Amino acid sequence: MFKFNYSYFFIFLLALIACNEQLDRDFIAISAQCKLKIISFNSNTNNVEVGDLVEFKSIYLKNNKDTLIADSTKLNELYNDTITYNINNNSDMFKVIRKLQEGDSCLVLFYDDAPIKKSLSTKSNHLSKNDTIYTYIKIKHIYKGNDNLAYRLEENAIARYISFSKVAWKASENGIYYHIVKPSSHEKLNYGDNIKLVYKGYFLNGQIFDNYASINPYFEHSIGTQNQLIQGMEMALKLMSYGTEAEFIFPSSLAFGKNGSSTGIVPAYKPLLYKVKILEKEDL
Repeated sequence: MFKFNYSYFFIFLLALIACNEQLDRDFIAISAQCKLKIISFNSNTNNVEVGDLVEFKSIYLKNNKDTLIADSTKLNELYNDTITYNINNNSDMFKVIRKLQEGDSCLVLFYDDAPIKKSLSTKSNHLSKNDTIYTYIKIKHIYKGNDNLAYRLEENAIARYISFSKVAWKASENGIYYHIVKPSSHEKLNYGDNIKLVYKGYFLNGQIFDNYASINPYFEHSIGTQNQLIQGMEMALKLMSYGTEAEFIFPSSLAFGKNGSSTGIVPAYKPLLYKVKILEKEDL
């Protein structure tokens, strides 16, 4: 069976980008901060429609050289990202997907203050306005509004991530995968306990979508309070103690479900990774 060689792919991609810098007229303006160039297209006429699940691969480079997401080439051998197409979502990524068909490949440039630049994790400092994100996207499959298939693809994505991460993940009875990074000798947290937590949320491809610590040093919460945390996080807290640090993988059914987040940042059927720290009780 043919195995995709990412070394050759990167040589091809970098050469292609060098040519594209001289052929800027071949790009289509998607928004004020985003341009698209079709690399290859398929005769397949399977276009994306509202409610379809789109499975795709993506690789992000900073300024045509630095990989933004650690080990992204290895990760993309195992992990296909997914997005449920919603005509009401006006993000640049949805606008790009709207232009493509099943089997198409494209190069996307994100620059200036493109929102995606704020959520990408980098190897060093945060991205500046002058940095450009070079993104290769290939549409693998377009599935026609099938909830069961969406959940199955999600389960496969979680399984591939766990296999790739080489971390000793455990599974809870309610479907949460967890890894205790720093255990604590305190008793487990209970309903009504007042806590301060620090957390950061990631998609399974390593992209940050929620970095609360960049806004406030911690989040104050009374366990069991409604409508403050996603369902999975509320369940996960009962696996922790004061002083515990842990990582959790939540299926979409315990996160933002088949509709995604109200902000549009988290798409439908999206499993999430959270890194969580509970401050010591004396710090309350």
